[in-house]
Amino acid sequence: MASSDESIPVEPNTPSPRPRSRLWPRVLGGMAAGIVLGLIAMTAIAVMKKGGVTPRLTPDLFEAAQAKWKENRPSDYNIEVVVRGNQPATYYVEVRAGVAQRALRNGNPLAEPRTYGTWSVPGMFATIGRDVDALVRRAAGQMDASVPKLNLRATFDPTYGYPARYRRMEYRSNVEVEWEVTRFEVVDSSPLAP
Repeated sequence: MASSDESIPVEPNTPSPRPRSRLWPRVLGGMAAGIVLGLIAMTAIAVMKKGGVTPRLTPDLFEAAQAKWKENRPSDYNIEVVVRGNQPATYYVEVRAGVAQRALRNGNPLAEPRTYGTWSVPGMFATIGRDVDALVRRAAGQMDASVPKLNLRATFDPTYGYPARYRRMEYRSNVEVEWEVTRFEVVDSSPLAP
């Protein structure tokens, strides 16, 4: 018979059972971390596929792009612009001798010739210019109800300077509009030799 001072031997490599109350927080924490990392990875992939984050537009960047366009602009070109936002559309404009001659919205001709130039490069610069003016006025403290608070982002073509991508976010109304030039073709319209 064994004495009461003797203890039952324990195997030296047998792990002691952990209480379940300590295991579940670790499992749930690991799952949450995996979900967060997965979301971060998906966001990074989406940004890379879209071409990265569009840089913030400053008045200096805008002026430099306009100067590049004035210096390098072709007189004859075709341009296609995809617009995203409240009124999504695809615009196609043919410019000859610096004047918009034909314009389509989603493949349909625009009815008013006076609107043809809206999606030409000078028309896009005019639109952006009004927004940049609002930024300048706001920075100078010349704000009233008519001056929206904007977040502007843009990239410009490195060769010609046209607005390749433009994104306008208005804080007050939470309205966001973005456009991207998907095609820009310089057209050789020189007359053929006899």
